Amino acid sequence: MATGAESLRVLLVGGGIGGLTAAIALARRGARPVVLEQADAFAEVGAGLQLAPNATRRLFGLGLECEIREIGFMPEQVDIRDSADSRLLLTTPLGAAAERRWRAPYLQVHRAELQAVLLNAAQALGVEIRTDARVQSVEQHAAGVSADLSSGEVEGDVLIGCDGVHSGVRSQMFGQSPARFTGQVAWRGLVSADRLRPGLIPPRAQVWTGNGRHFLHYLVRDGTLVNFVGVVDGQAWSQESWSEVGEHDRLAADFIGWPEPVSALIAETKTCWRWAIHDRPPLTHWSLGRIALLGDAAHPTVPFLAQGAGMAIEDACALARWLDGGDDPISALASYGAERRPRTARVRNWARRNGRLFHLPRPLRRATFFAARASAPGADGSAAHLDWLYGDAEPGNGATQQSKN
Repeated sequence: MATGAESLRVLLVGGGIGGLTAAIALARRGARPVVLEQADAFAEVGAGLQLAPNATRRLFGLGLECEIREIGFMPEQVDIRDSADSRLLLTTPLGAAAERRWRAPYLQVHRAELQAVLLNAAQALGVEIRTDARVQSVEQHAAGVSADLSSGEVEGDVLIGCDGVHSGVRSQMFGQSPARFTGQVAWRGLVSADRLRPGLIPPRAQVWTGNGRHFLHYLVRDGTLVNFVGVVDGQAWSQESWSEVGEHDRLAADFIGWPEPVSALIAETKTCWRWAIHDRPPLTHWSLGRIALLGDAAHPTVPFLAQGAGMAIEDACALARWLDGGDDPISALASYGAERRPRTARVRNWARRNGRLFHLPRPLRRATFFAARASAPGADGSAAHLDWLYGDAEPGNGATQQSKN
């Protein structure tokens, strides 16, 4: 039986951001991770992604600073505005100010480019990566674990389910988690910046709020692409799939009469995708023996705090640290879950709160944002509210532990 992370064979089910980050973090500590990705290739997913300082700081700690900075666009700030009159409700300084405050930048990236950086880093470390490796079932015994693939069985010391919101590992080991449709439907798309009026989309992340809906847009790929997400309440459609192509006319109708940045982006969108937002009850524990969960497989949440990738990256680094900390992987996995559950629960609650706040009736929404501004005066007042999330002193991630990530 392997002891500590060194020589530990870790089966990672899923080759997304969480799985690949875990592979890198584990390999850097001497473990032997094996990534089992069900797709036959790592295909490009056309979506933007926000990496807050809590995520970039950990990626930098894995030796990826140059690569992440190269693919990232650094916004000056994030603005929250009222769609009725474009009035600024709240702003949070980012750019150089974020890096000074939180010791790492806030970056906007294309998901495919981030995945490519992680894949290349994992391969450079000698990580074994298997594609077309759909896991049909998992088992554990006193000395290890096994994953049953169509091509045969793979054995290891521990197994981590990094297989997303529809996790098969979670379903087998922890039972089916009933999904609850939130009544919200999200639209997403990418638009080439050169198709828009010059200066229309500033180098900022912008959230436009409205009654029962909101619209977010930001730049990726060195400012050449604009990623957008629009969310609408009160929808009957409940298909939970990121790859479902939506009807352009329906998207336009959902945001008719909104400010020019929104209407122009929708007008120039060639293909839009639509998915229903579901919520799931949190798990009381993330591991059973030698099998544990990571990222959305462990703690799926609604996407209103831009922390899905960030929490998976944090999970990955914490997992590697705990597996490197002792001779008993079962205890290490239990400790990993116990450390991560309170923080991810807080993120989950904040994300749900944001989803409600962005969609409040206009008078109440404006009053709430103005009260938030009054409670945190000064140029960096709104930033102070995020210290718990973006900073490096959150529970289980103090300076000593950070140096090990």
